[in-house]
Amino acid sequence: MKRRQAIRRIGMGLGGGLLLPPFLDSCATKEPAPEINFDGTIAVIGAGAAGLYVADILHTKGIKVSLFEAREQIGGRVRSVRNQGTDAYPIIPKLSSDFPLELGAQTIHGSDSIFGKIFTDYQLPTIEFPSSSFAYVMDNTAQLGTAWGSDPDYVAASNFRANLKSYAGSALSVLQASQSAGVSARAANIVNATTANPYGSSSERMGIGALGENETLKTHDGKFLSLKSNPMQDALISRFSNIQQFVQLKTPITSINYGAKPISLTAKDGTTYTADKVIVTVPLSVLKNNLITFTPSLPAVNTGAMAKFGFDACIRVILEFKKNFWGDTTGLIFGSNGIPEYFSYGMGRSQFNTTLTVTVCGPRAAQLSAMGDGAVDAILSDLDVLYKDANNQGLATQFIRLDITTLERIYLIQDWTKMDYILGGYSYPMPGTKNSDRKSLSTPVNNVLFFAGEATDVSGEGGSVNGALASAERCAQEVIDTIQKGL
Repeated sequence: MKRRQAIRRIGMGLGGGLLLPPFLDSCATKEPAPEINFDGTIAVIGAGAAGLYVADILHTKGIKVSLFEAREQIGGRVRSVRNQGTDAYPIIPKLSSDFPLELGAQTIHGSDSIFGKIFTDYQLPTIEFPSSSFAYVMDNTAQLGTAWGSDPDYVAASNFRANLKSYAGSALSVLQASQSAGVSARAANIVNATTANPYGSSSERMGIGALGENETLKTHDGKFLSLKSNPMQDALISRFSNIQQFVQLKTPITSINYGAKPISLTAKDGTTYTADKVIVTVPLSVLKNNLITFTPSLPAVNTGAMAKFGFDACIRVILEFKKNFWGDTTGLIFGSNGIPEYFSYGMGRSQFNTTLTVTVCGPRAAQLSAMGDGAVDAILSDLDVLYKDANNQGLATQFIRLDITTLERIYLIQDWTKMDYILGGYSYPMPGTKNSDRKSLSTPVNNVLFFAGEATDVSGEGGSVNGALASAERCAQEVIDTIQKGL
C-alpha cells in the first residue's frame, strides 16, 4: 500500500487535486524481483524532465538511483505559477487568471509524443490551438493567417517554415536560408518567431541544417496543445512521484571524479557522495560555464560537440489585462518587431481570456533581461503599436490590469537567464551543426559517465521537453547495456 499512499500524497500536494488513472492507483501484495541485477548506485545529476524519467526507468528495472537537484524544486524548466512561493513571487496572490499559468514549458507538441502521452495516460483534459488561431505581424499589423491570405511575403514565410526538411544538412543560418528562399525583410520576423525563437535563439544565430534534420526525424502528429486545467509541473510531479524519495534538493554538484572507484561527487557545500555510474542531465549552460568540474577532463568528442551548440537568454512575462483587445479567436501572435511570441493563454480555457504570456529567446531576451521591470514597458509599447483605439491610442497601456490599492501594474517576469543552474532557455544548433553532433555530445565516457537532457536528444526533438524525455530513454538503455555486459 505504500505506493498508493505516496502517489496520492504527491498528486494532491502541489496539484491541488490531480486525479490519477485507476491503473496507477493499485498496490501489489508482493514486490517483484529486480529485472536488472546490479549492486551499485546510479547518481543522476539534475531532477528536471530528463533526470526524473531516466531515474524512473532505471528504478523500475530494480536499479538503485540517487538524484541531486541544485534548485529548491523538481521539474527543471517545467515550472508552474501555482507551485511557487509568494516570497519569490509576491505578485502571485494578485493574479486573477482562473486557469494554470506556466513559467516555462507551456505547450505540448504532439498529442502522441512522449510528453503528450503522459497527459493521455493521466486522462488530463487538453486544449488544442489550431493553426487557424495563429496571427502574424507585418507592417505593424497583427492578423490571422487567413486574413493575410495570398500576400506574397506571408506565403513565402509560411512556405519556408513548412519546408524545413529540405534544409537538412545545410550550413546556413535560419536567416540566410530564409533570405535565399525569397523571404523579404517584411516577413523576416515571422520566420524568427516560428522557426528560431521556439528553439531558444534567433534567426541569425541558429543553424537551419539541424532544424531540417529534426523535422525529418519527428514522428508525432504535431498538434499544438496545452493542459486545460492542470499545471504542467503537477503532472510531471505526479508521473514521477515514486522517484521523489530519491531526490536531494538544494544540492548542486560541482565536481565529478569519474576516474575514481567508486565515483566521487562533491556538492557546493563540500559534502561528498559516491556512485558507481553517473548520469548528467543538467542544462547545457551548466556544462558550457564549467559549473561542474570533471576529473579526468571530458574527452574531445564531448567538448567538441558542446562548442557547436549555443545557449541563449530566455524570458517569460505574464501580463493581465482588463479586456481582450487582440481577439477571442487569436491563440498566438507571431512576429512583432520586438516580441516574437504572444500567447493568449486563456483561449479555450476560461471566459476570462485576458491574459497574455510573452516568450522571448536570444539577443532580444538578453536586452529585456537587462531592463529588469522595464521590460514590461517595452512589451506594452510593442503591443500599443499593434493594437490601437479609434483615437490612435495604444490599447495595451489602457487595459493593463492595476492593483486596486497601489495602482501598480500586475505582471510576472520569469527571467530564466538569471536563474542559477539554468541560465537561459534551451540549447540551439549553430550554423553547420548536425544531429550527429548531439550524438557526439551524448557519448558515454568509460562506461561510467552518461549524458541526458534535451541538448543530447537524437530523435529530432532537441530543444524541447519531448527531447529531454526521449534522451532519458536513450540514456537509460545505454546504462542498462553496460550493466548487462558487466562493464
